[in-house]
Formats: sequence, structure tokens, C-alpha cells
Amino acid sequence: MRKLLLITSIFLALFSCSKDELGPQCISCDENEVVTAINTDVLIINEGNFGSGSGSISLYKSLTKTVTNDVFNTKNGFPIGNVAQSAYQIDNKGYITINNSSKIEIIDINTFASIGTINGFNSPRYFLPINNSKAYVTDLYSNSIQIVNLSTNSISGSIAANGWTEELILHEDTVYVCDMTNDNLLIIDPVTNSLIDSVKIGESPNSLVVDQNNKIWIMCSGGFGSTSPQLIKFNPLTRSIESTFTFPNLSDSPGNLKINAAKNQLYFINQNIIKMSIDANALNSSPFITNNGNIFYGLDINPINEDIYISDAIDYNQNGAIFRYSSEGTLLDQFTAGVIPGHFLFVN
Repeated sequence: MRKLLLITSIFLALFSCSKDELGPQCISCDENEVVTAINTDVLIINEGNFGSGSGSISLYKSLTKTVTNDVFNTKNGFPIGNVAQSAYQIDNKGYITINNSSKIEIIDINTFASIGTINGFNSPRYFLPINNSKAYVTDLYSNSIQIVNLSTNSISGSIAANGWTEELILHEDTVYVCDMTNDNLLIIDPVTNSLIDSVKIGESPNSLVVDQNNKIWIMCSGGFGSTSPQLIKFNPLTRSIESTFTFPNLSDSPGNLKINAAKNQLYFINQNIIKMSIDANALNSSPFITNNGNIFYGLDINPINEDIYISDAIDYNQNGAIFRYSSEGTLLDQFTAGVIPGHFLFVN
């Protein structure tokens, strides 16, 4: 879905309009002011325009409803890179994958100071720690999943994959990876770093979660309108598909599959925000949160209080908007972040 939106963004940038800044801001703060994160805060990873180097990190403090934009650049004196794709926290470190800059930037999660860089990637997408010394990183172009040594902050090896790999999870000592190119769910043994199986699923799997019954749900966007999108429930014990929910329209492009803390409610973007029980027998076609003309681009659920965070890319050129909703769907706050906000990291 983001590949298609990237193409759209080039067009929209030529005909962009502006929106008023939303909510309490700290955009013009003194650049020398010390801003730190605590365990109730949220980092917003802003992709920035492709090739522009405008990726950035915004810090949102939910207790005071204030946001400080570009905290990495302010702290370190240089931009984080292009395109800021995703983020993951290990202890007091944040690992930020920078897609077009071919690197992972390691930051102090509380101060945003740069404390290391992992280089040598092609086009990194998502980062998954396997244990205290090893992580996997998926890639858009390298035809492999990179193995990262977390002790030396270097690439130590790779696992062959024929094409674009996207989101991945670790479940019951096994890694599951969305294979976008070949429409497969890749199954990897992280002890031997070997591909042990692949299962054909829907076209263009982009995101996946595990529910309270230890079933894996995979969202398949259907590619560029070539097949109908599908939401799939997969049994990892039998390595088989248990249920397939097919979207009614080829024009649907669902993505950003998430799950709540209780792991019994699914959320995803399909223009609007859709909420669906893991016990449902059919797709829920009624929006839980309506976009009201916004371009919903990023989505995540706070694991502590189940607040729902949604980003609006607006025109993919100006600073995007963030909407925070309660788990009941009540709007709690809205504010302006950076250019193309796409990923949320809840500081713990």
C-alpha cells in the first residue's frame, strides 16, 4: 500500500494545499531546550519525502498533550535520514530503520542522542530482535533478510528471500515474515537462521499479528488491484490457513493490521479504521473511525491504555496530522507531526 501511496505523493506534492497546525505544539521551541521522553510518551516516526532527507522523529507527551517535532535533529545537529520507516525499542535504545539511507540509527530512547549506526543494508524495512545479541531486518530490494549482531552493531549474515520482505514477528521461538513479492508467509528457525517453510497466502501480505489463541492474522492488500484483498487466520501449529476473509472490492487496499492489548480485537486501515473481533465470522464493513476526508496512513494501539493513534499524510508534502482516540472511538487529541508520519513507538 505504501508503494502505491509513494507514487501518489509525487502527484499530490505538485498540487498541495496547506492545513492549519493542529493542537498544542512545540514546533518553535528553543533548539537548545532539553526535551526527554518518559514511559508514557510516544515517538512518531515521520518518513519524510523520498530523496529529501526530511525524515524526522516527533515526541508526543500524552499527559500534557504537547508535541515536539524533529527531536533527533535538535539533539544531534543532523537529520536522521531518508526515509524513516519504523522503530523498535530494546531497553533504553531505539532502533530506527532508515529505508533510502540504507541504515539503522540507534538512539538513546530517552534523550534522542545518536549512539550508533548500523550500515550495509540495501533498503531496510522492519527490525525484529530475536534475543539480546541478534536481530532480523527485512528489506525491499536485497532478496534477503539481514542478520544483525546487536553487540557489534553490524550485519553478521543473511537469510535468502526472493524479493521484498515486509513485517515480521517472533512467536513461540519461530519467526514469521510477510513475503510481499511471492505472496508467501515465510517461516524461519531463528536458532539456525534458516528458512524451514513457506506457505502461500493472499497477494501482497503486508502486516501480521498474533491473537490470544496463538493464531496469526495476516493482512494481504491484493497488490495493485489485481486480486481481492484478504485477511487470513493462520494456525502456526498445523502451518495451515484456518480462515480467509475476502474483501468485496478490488479497489480496497487494507493494511496496518494491529491488535489490542487483550489480543481479541483487530484494527486495520481500509480508508477508514475498521475494528473486528477475532471471533467474527465475516469482515466488518462498518467503519469504527471514519476518515472524514483525511488520508489515514499510519495506525497503532497503545498497549497500556489501548488509545488508538492514527496518522494523516495529508498531501505527502506538508507536515502530517495525528489523531488520538480512546478505545471506545472518542477523539481525545489531534496535533501536527512531521512529513508523512507513518509509525508509532510507545516508550516503555
